[in-house]
This record gives sequence, structure tokens and C-alpha cells, in this order.
Amino acid sequence: MYSARASSSADGEQGSIMEAAKHMGKSLAVSKNAADDMMRVLSSYDARIVPLSAPVRVEAELDAEEEEEEAFAAAEDVIRRCNSSSTSEMVEYLYAVDDAMAAAALQGDLASRAAAAVQAAMPRLEEEVRVLLCSSVRRLSLSDDDDHDNASPDGSPRHDALSPHATASVSGVADRMLRAGYGPELAQVYVAVRRDALVESVAHLGVEAVAIEEVLRMEWGILDQKMRRWSHAIRAVVKTLLAGERQLCDEVFAADEELGHECFADVARGCVLQLLGFADAVAMSARTTEKLYRMLGMYEALTDVEAEFKALFTGDARDFFSGEFSGVVAQLGNTVRHTIEEFASAIHGESSRRPVHGGEIHPMTRYVLNYCGLLAECRSTLDMVLADNTFTSDDEAPTDCASSMPSGCCMRDLLTRLLHKIDEKSCLYDDAGLKNIFLMNNLYYIVQKVMEYPAVRELLGDDWVRRHRGQIRQYETGYLRASWMSVLACLRDDSSPASPSAAHRSALKDKARSFNAAFEELYRSQTAWKVTDPQLREELRIAVSERLIPAYRSFVGRSKSLLESGRGHSAKHIKYSLENLEDFMLDFFEGSQKFVR
Repeated sequence: MYSARASSSADGEQGSIMEAAKHMGKSLAVSKNAADDMMRVLSSYDARIVPLSAPVRVEAELDAEEEEEEAFAAAEDVIRRCNSSSTSEMVEYLYAVDDAMAAAALQGDLASRAAAAVQAAMPRLEEEVRVLLCSSVRRLSLSDDDDHDNASPDGSPRHDALSPHATASVSGVADRMLRAGYGPELAQVYVAVRRDALVESVAHLGVEAVAIEEVLRMEWGILDQKMRRWSHAIRAVVKTLLAGERQLCDEVFAADEELGHECFADVARGCVLQLLGFADAVAMSARTTEKLYRMLGMYEALTDVEAEFKALFTGDARDFFSGEFSGVVAQLGNTVRHTIEEFASAIHGESSRRPVHGGEIHPMTRYVLNYCGLLAECRSTLDMVLADNTFTSDDEAPTDCASSMPSGCCMRDLLTRLLHKIDEKSCLYDDAGLKNIFLMNNLYYIVQKVMEYPAVRELLGDDWVRRHRGQIRQYETGYLRASWMSVLACLRDDSSPASPSAAHRSALKDKARSFNAAFEELYRSQTAWKVTDPQLREELRIAVSERLIPAYRSFVGRSKSLLESGRGHSAKHIKYSLENLEDFMLDFFEGSQKFVR
């Protein structure tokens, strides 16, 4: 019975084992953890079965450890061999570092050896990062003789960047160093190399570090060139160099963004402070009108890149750099405002007492108009700088949008001050005719320049141009009255007696002599006067001739027969023919004194 029960029990166990085997087969087909499932199923049966599985588990574990040992030994050999050689295949080396780091994450003696191998690999990785970061492919330049190879397809300067292959390589190396806990060492190498590269690139733009004291005592010709280069450089630095550095930093420190932001700030710090320091020194230097245009250019360049610049930084670095940047913009804007105010005051206070020879254009007129042309080119920047300033003048209120903008009000104020000063200067002339020539010369020049500068014309408005053109005509009329009224009076016929008398003929002789003397005096003086513009000069001669020639023709026609009927000999009194007068008029207003021969 016992044997039968035993046999029956054995048969049952065998059946159970068969069922278990079938269940295990199904588990192996569907389970991701088939081995564990197998052990769990078998362990639910007779203890005699369980020992059968134990040696399998131990043997598997031993095999895995042996494989890990072998893999690490191969990696350790690659690291040791490559560290002692000047050349190596970096891909193989990085794989070896990966294996060593994986082994270092385990327990026991193998982990200690692996950690030592990882530490031994770090200097080699640092050097690889240094080499890759130094592999720049091109540099920016703003020199006039650069060729187009330094420009990108859209015409902007190229970044002193790494090649895509070098960027991918340094990112791969950096990733291993970061995962191994060597972020500080990576950051030190990265900042040292890229900071120097950035400084070199900025120097290649023609912008070098200059102490504030040097800027303050620099000759204008040198400073002018540096300010011009700076305005180009700040755009290139922000839009190209720093933007490229930001992108490179993001790729290299993809595994640690916060450390990447810190490294970028450290790389950019010296370059940014150098550029901002120069602008600050310019703002602190003596305020002179010749600097105004260049300062506006610098202000425009700063505001043009301000948003892009601030977006490059994060956290405390952004607060610091934004504060520095905004401070320089504010200081430069303040200097521009004060310079414009002093420029306006200088126009008002010009006090020279020597009249310009021949009624020519006053040097101040040329200077102010040329300057207005330069300022008008920067009108959008002027509007920003002068947003809180109010300019007033005696001129009529603006009638359009452009004239009412701060730049338009500034332009009107400067020209109103100039016109008032020209009126004052005209009082230095004793001759009323010459006074009007001076006023006409200067106002004509002003209007012509306004027409030549579209931006100035837009700021002043067409109504301003029309009104001042009308003023030119008034000065022309004032000149004709002052210079020619008395001359033309000599040619008037005051009486028409029925028969000529001796007294009448005597009066005609006196008129002819007076005319000759007056004309010769005008010829002597007004050939020395200068109407600068050829068109205005011709218009003025025509205006004189239209009054003089008909009057003289009439006088000669009336007087010649009367003077010949007596014994007056008209040729003695009628000295000039009409052709003579017309020829003489061609010498007027040329600025070269002549005498009638």
C-alpha cells in the first residue's frame, strides 16, 4: 500500500512537474523576466526540485561578473595605453571611459579600480576639450580691405565658431566629464579657452581695450575712428560672437544647463565690460559737437542690440549685465542731450563782430546745416534720446507728425536760433544792399540744404520751406530798393516841356552824369560782393537788368536828341550803350572787385 501510495505520489509529482513545465514554457514566451518567472514557478513544488535551480542561478551570476571583469579590464587597458601615448582613437577611448564609469557604479573591488581608471582618464579628456575648443575655423574682421569670404550669405560677419564636427566631439567629451562629476574642471578649461578666443575675435574687429584715462585725453581723429569701429563691433559681438558662444555653451553643457549659463557669463564678462567701458568713457569725456554724431551712432547701436544682449543671460548674470548695459545707455543718452543743448546755446551765443566779406555765407550757417543733415540721419535715435525734452522756438507750430516729433522740434529750434543769429550778423553791414545780400545768401543756402537732405525737409515740413522761400524774395526786393532805387531815379523823366530849354538840357546832363557816377560806384562795390550760388547770382542779375535796361533805354531815347540839338554833344554824357550795361552786369556778385575803364 505504501509502495502504491508512494508510486501514486511520485506519479502525481511527475504530473505536477509536467504541468509546471508547460506553464513555464508559456511564461518564457510572454514574460520579459522569464528566468525569474521560471524560478518562482519551480519553487512552489517539492523542495527536492528547488536545489536543481540554485546552481543555474549562481553560475549565471558568475558568468555576468566574469563578463563585467573582462569588459572593464579591456577598458582599463585602453585608458592606460592611450594615456601613455600622444595619439589615440578618441571614439575607442570614450567607449572605454563609458565602460569604466559603468563599472564604477557597481560594488566591491572592481568599482574601486574603475573609479581610479575614470579619474586617470579625466586629464586626457580635459586636454581633448582644450584642443577641440581651440579649433576655430574663421574670424571676424571689420577692416576695409577684407574680402567677402569673411561674410555669410546674407552679408553679416561670420562667427569665430567651431566646425559642426568639432562641436559634436567636444559635446561628447564634455558629457562624460559631467557624468563623472568633473563639471568644475570642464568649466575651468572651457572658460579659459573660449574667453581668450572671444577677446582675440573682438581685437580682430579693430576694438582693443582702452583705459578710461586714455579715452579722455585722446585726439579727436583717433577717437573718431575708434567710436566708428565700436558702433560696428558692438553689433557684431552681440549678434554674432556672443550669440554663437551662447549656442556653443548650450550644446557643450547640455547635461548641466545651470553650469553652462555660469560658464557663458564668465566667458562674456571681460569682452562685454571692455566694450561697455569704452562707451562709458566716451560719455564721460568732454562734450563737443563733433562727437555728437558718433555718440548718436553708439547709442543707436546699443539700443539696436539691447534686447538680444539681455536675452543671452539668465539669473544673477542677467541682472548684472542688464544693469551695466542700461546704465551705459542712459549715460550716453544724457551726454547726447546735454551736447545738443550746448550746441544750441553755442549758436545763440556766437558773438564775433567781424562781418563776412562780400556778404557771403557765414561759416556758422554751413556748420549748422551740415550738422542738421547728420542729425536727421539719426532721427529715430534722436526721438528716443530726446523723448523727455521740450524744444521751443519763435517759429510757427508744427503742422505735421514728423515736425512734432522730438527730432523735428529739435531741428526747428536749431534753425530758428541760426536764423536769429544771421539777422543779428546782418546788422554788422553799413550798406543796406549788402545786408540784404548777406541775408539772402544765408537763407538761400539754408533752404537749399534742407531740400538736399530729405530727412531734414521731412522734419521741418513743406510749409517751412515755402515760408522761407518767400523770405528770400523779400530780401531780393530789399536789395533792389536799397541799391538801385537812387540809380533808377536818375533815369526818370521828371518833365516833358513843349520845347527843350537850356535848363531842361542842363538837367538832363546832370541826370546823365549822376547815373554814370552812381552806376560806376555800384559796379566798383558790387563786383566785390559775392552771391555764392550760381543760380541765385544769375536770378539777381536778371532782376536788376529787368529794371535797369528798359529804364536806361527810355532815358537814352529821350535824352540823346535833346542833348544833340544843343551843343551838348550827347556822347560826352551818354557814356554807355545798352550792350555795355549788359556786359557790365555779368561782373556783378562775383566777389572780385573791378573798376569801369
